[in-house]
Amino acid sequence: MARLTASGIEFAYVAGKPVVQDVSVAVDAGEVVFLLGHNGSGKSSLLGCLAGVHRPSSGQVLLDGEDVHAMSAPARARRLGMIPQLHVAAFAYDVLEVVLMGRAPHLGTFEAPGPEDEAIALDALALVGLTDFRNRRYTELSGGERQLVMVARGLAQRCDVLLMDEPDAHLDPRNQFRVLEVVSDLARQRGLAVVIASHAPNSALMFADRVLLLRHGRTLAMGGVNQTLDEERLTAAYGMPTEVVTKVVAGRRVPRAILPRRIDRVADEVDTIAVHRADVERPGTLLDRVFAAGARRPQRLIVTGARGTGKSLWCAAVAETARARGLRVAGVSSPAVIEGGRKTAIDLVDLGTGQRRRLAEVRRADEPGTATQRWRFAENALAWGNEVLRAAAEAPGVDLLLVDELGPLEFVRGEGFTEGLAAVDARHYAVALAVVRPALVDEALRRWPDAVVVDVED
Repeated sequence: MARLTASGIEFAYVAGKPVVQDVSVAVDAGEVVFLLGHNGSGKSSLLGCLAGVHRPSSGQVLLDGEDVHAMSAPARARRLGMIPQLHVAAFAYDVLEVVLMGRAPHLGTFEAPGPEDEAIALDALALVGLTDFRNRRYTELSGGERQLVMVARGLAQRCDVLLMDEPDAHLDPRNQFRVLEVVSDLARQRGLAVVIASHAPNSALMFADRVLLLRHGRTLAMGGVNQTLDEERLTAAYGMPTEVVTKVVAGRRVPRAILPRRIDRVADEVDTIAVHRADVERPGTLLDRVFAAGARRPQRLIVTGARGTGKSLWCAAVAETARARGLRVAGVSSPAVIEGGRKTAIDLVDLGTGQRRRLAEVRRADEPGTATQRWRFAENALAWGNEVLRAAAEAPGVDLLLVDELGPLEFVRGEGFTEGLAAVDARHYAVALAVVRPALVDEALRRWPDAVVVDVED
């Protein structure tokens, strides 16, 4: 069973300016190790040293005790596979021909691939779901499809260690998950040792056994997911405030989702309509136009805004205005509970019946349950909210659907108010309002590209 170890690695493209400094890492058979860090942190350079492509100026890379730089190129290629970040084919090879290139280390000079090699290549294509692409021209594929082919080529190599440089960089979320799931399963089932350089800490949450967190070419943290992916280290690694959503599992609080924190404004490139809370009751403004359009075709609004601007209050005013017009309102709102001038809790209200439950309270670090840095959520209230939203999605004749709010649990982890996402998807309404924090507006627009983004201002 293979073991790849690197100790004290230093590497520089220009003498005296190292991009990797005194980094050590190891990966065993059956293990997936993620390399995480900002652009220029040394991930790809370190991966090149592990692959034997770059020779470190100091330190050593060993594969089962043998220096990878002392191995012949064919011998190294039979045991170490490398999937690059970008690949451009010089000729219009068929997809199967590209995957068969992964068999080259196992063939003699001028030896052509045989039936066994072709069977291995077809098996690799099946693993990434591209069997039907075997006769397509590689140059005609999309960037994501090409990346899947490169993963298949690496799998066809049947190596002991697979090194991957941002394998999910050009893939949509579904294919990102599929590629990483395939690689993770191969590690577990076939004893493959895998090192993945990535910009996606959420992927590491789902698939990593251990994480090497890099900053400016140096090790910031190395260890299990729970020990490395915390807010302090991630904030230092990426140079931006980071929030980690956690949950207690088997008595231990573990990270469940990672996202930027305190992004209190929508990106400049996102088209928005600015509204004030007073606009709700003004005739001829946004609300009138949207409900008029909703009579012909369901309308979606993504409601966002800086912290404290009153997104929930604006939506509550919209709901009251809709009721005053005799319209049917469904969904949930999440008003704040204020005690002594401080927000101490969040309630959940069924807009159809007026029923209310306590959704979240300020948490202590040792309390169980799903939690963000600040809030502990009541699991029974989450379940109840999903029941309310499921009923709202199925009810005919809803004029206004409100989901307040959808956050990292829903968009990043597929947890929390998942029925809220489904309800907005369903279009069984005239108008839907989905409250989303600015950091997640891009995620919401990927899901609902036809939505209008409403930026609530004081």
